[in-house]
Amino acid sequence: MGQLDYFKKFISTDVQKGNANFEVWSYTRVSSKEQFEHNSSVERQKEANRAFAATGGFTIVKEFGGTYESAKSDFTRKEFTRLIEEVEKSKRKPYAILVYKMSRFSRSGGNAIGLVSRLVDELKVHLIEVSTGQNSTTERGKAAIWESLFHAFKENMERKEIIIPSMTAFVKEGNWFSKAPIGYDHYGPRVKDGKFLKQKQKIVVNETGKILQEAWQWKLSGLYSDVQILAKLNTRGVILDAKKISSMWRNPFYCGVNKNKLAGEPVKGKWEPLISINDFMKVQELLEKNPSGYQHKKEVDERPLTRLLRCDSCDSFMVGYRNNQKNLHYYRCLKCNGVSLSAKPRPKTKKKDAEQLFIELLQRYQVSDSIRPLIELQLTKLFYHYNSSTMESDRQIENQYSTVQEQLKQLKIRYGIGQIDKETYEVTLEHLNEKLLEISKELNNGKVKISNLEELLSKSLKKLENLSKIWGSSDLEQKRSMHKTLFPEGIFFNAQKHEYLTRKTNQFIELVASISSCYEANKKGSFQNFIENSRPVPESRLELPTFGL
Repeated sequence: MGQLDYFKKFISTDVQKGNANFEVWSYTRVSSKEQFEHNSSVERQKEANRAFAATGGFTIVKEFGGTYESAKSDFTRKEFTRLIEEVEKSKRKPYAILVYKMSRFSRSGGNAIGLVSRLVDELKVHLIEVSTGQNSTTERGKAAIWESLFHAFKENMERKEIIIPSMTAFVKEGNWFSKAPIGYDHYGPRVKDGKFLKQKQKIVVNETGKILQEAWQWKLSGLYSDVQILAKLNTRGVILDAKKISSMWRNPFYCGVNKNKLAGEPVKGKWEPLISINDFMKVQELLEKNPSGYQHKKEVDERPLTRLLRCDSCDSFMVGYRNNQKNLHYYRCLKCNGVSLSAKPRPKTKKKDAEQLFIELLQRYQVSDSIRPLIELQLTKLFYHYNSSTMESDRQIENQYSTVQEQLKQLKIRYGIGQIDKETYEVTLEHLNEKLLEISKELNNGKVKISNLEELLSKSLKKLENLSKIWGSSDLEQKRSMHKTLFPEGIFFNAQKHEYLTRKTNQFIELVASISSCYEANKKGSFQNFIENSRPVPESRLELPTFGL
């Protein structure tokens, strides 16, 4: 045997040299903001890691985490990503990473096991679970770490199987996850502010919301840029920035729709909307045409037709600019060569300028004082002629409403004198109230609701007598309001003919012009026959040219 001892030196062995590096790093984490703020879990994890290091003779040189980050995916966590990147690029690597519990490190299952193998085998950095003392310094310890990671993954999966269906049902019932956006007070069982605590969720419009409801209408009108709307909100005490108001325009919450992906499809919410779904869709159309929300960098009184005047060749808006040398203002098309137009009269030129052409265009729609009463009479007849069936339907609904009200009255009298018992009274009362509510909805949805039609027509036609004068004496904002009302798609400049063309005008002024031209062409004819010869009146409400003045 003695001679055989000589050959021991030729046997390859794994020599344990004893690691002189006693430096470790610490990682802590909780899953939610609520845990982070209320149960001090992160601080307890830090204390446990520090106590373990002190007992084991280690020195914590770096601490990572210390916040709330979801464990759905490892590298969506900023602090976790920073930890791994620091390990990879660090020249002096730690002996180990201290984690209070493996579920705090990761819940991603196989991905986490692969990551730990790389840390231990390639980077020579161990993992130590402080709560159990398990570590990756031995093969058995490494297997225990893997088992803990897999258990965390399985636990997370089981939790999802229970929680996600209930969350989905919650959303599909019309409820809202997370804090309600600006303009609403959010009541519920898990709110932070005690004054909003309620057993069931309830989201209601607050005072700020009532002001924002006006802002939606300003946006819908197309008359105001985001900058102007922000200024108007500011004077009412609502302070927003451009980014926040841009986000608001695109948030379906404000029209009562929840787009949470848990439901798999849009869901109608239980809260009161600030704007109807149809109007919300109209706002989206406006945003598609002008995503920035800004209408023009500079709009001056010398160029009031900016964002109204378009090139007939390419449909682009003509841009206003100032010639500094001549001190003259112009409109020009940036896409078509030679398409330009003077904004104001120029000396020594016979061509009409932009404003002259526009005033002539307005004069086409002006109504002569001599025929105004006749046009008013004809419009009134047309209105009632084409809406007679709808108005008759409204009268029938109103009669139903009166009948149900009388039934409610008789029910209360019969209950009061003891002719019916309480149970019958309550069941019948509930039925009649529901019926009354349905009838009220039909009345509110009625299309013909102009009780002062004659007065409204008279005022509108009076304005059409002086259309060009009203425009000339208005300020810039009032002019823009008129432009949007009269010519919603703008006016088009034909450079070859040097004239304005229109493609879509306000239905009311178009109808008035049609009747007026018919009358002028046939002064001797019977005015009563115009009902048969005039174009039909659309069932939807005509936009009368009040211009907000």
